[in-house]
Amino acid sequence: MHMKIIFPQLELHSIESNFTNDPHIHPAHYQMTIPIRGHCHFTHKSKERKLVAGEGLLLPPQDQHHFHQGPDDGIIIFQINEDSLYPADSSFFSEPKYKYEFDPTKVSAFLQRWSSSFFVSGTTEQLALEERELQGLHYVHNLIWGLKSSDSMQSPTQLDHDNRYISRAIDYIHAHYSESIRIEQLSAIALQSRYHFIRSFKSITGFTPYQYVLRLRIQKAQEQLRQTSKSVMTLSIELGFSSPSQFYRSFIKRVGITPEQYRLSTTI
Repeated sequence: MHMKIIFPQLELHSIESNFTNDPHIHPAHYQMTIPIRGHCHFTHKSKERKLVAGEGLLLPPQDQHHFHQGPDDGIIIFQINEDSLYPADSSFFSEPKYKYEFDPTKVSAFLQRWSSSFFVSGTTEQLALEERELQGLHYVHNLIWGLKSSDSMQSPTQLDHDNRYISRAIDYIHAHYSESIRIEQLSAIALQSRYHFIRSFKSITGFTPYQYVLRLRIQKAQEQLRQTSKSVMTLSIELGFSSPSQFYRSFIKRVGITPEQYRLSTTI
């Protein structure tokens, strides 16, 4: 089985059981290869080595490689665009290593959580997809440099500073919640990098940007269901949901009942 999750800056491949590929290169991507069960026979620049579970290799672009594994083996591969390898200005970080040691159970658990979020939400909205790509990139950065995501590292002064600029992004969301919103737009309004913006936004509001947008849309939907006779189809379009089914799932998850049941309960 070969599962793929592909974003513009990050690809994840989970390969189970027998697999063999031909020698190849990635012109503009680094590759982190991590066996999570058993081992794989990896060839890099014509040099063969046996990678066991928990060993990771980070290859730069243009390096030729290939591998094969058996029926009881499993491997995870992260491919990171070379422009996104560093979480910020590269001058703050040393050159990445070639070989790493990981806990394969933790890497596998992250893969399960991260990949399942795609199937649970069922959304193709750009803001949600960008958030998930950044979550994946942050995890890879943590693997390479041991970065921490704790918001407790921010000082009160930093949080006060962030709050002033986050409020501008919140104002923008309230004015454009039914439209397609991008992380690039919000982070630019807040004068922050994409990575710092998502962390500071959540530390201040308690939600990621997409969760905040979704919450606001559901609040507006409740108002419309109480005050108008608009159909669920019409509301899902006007409020910016990707589909009526996504509107249904989001509404039930937050309110606990369907939109029709909510409308009926508020008119009795």
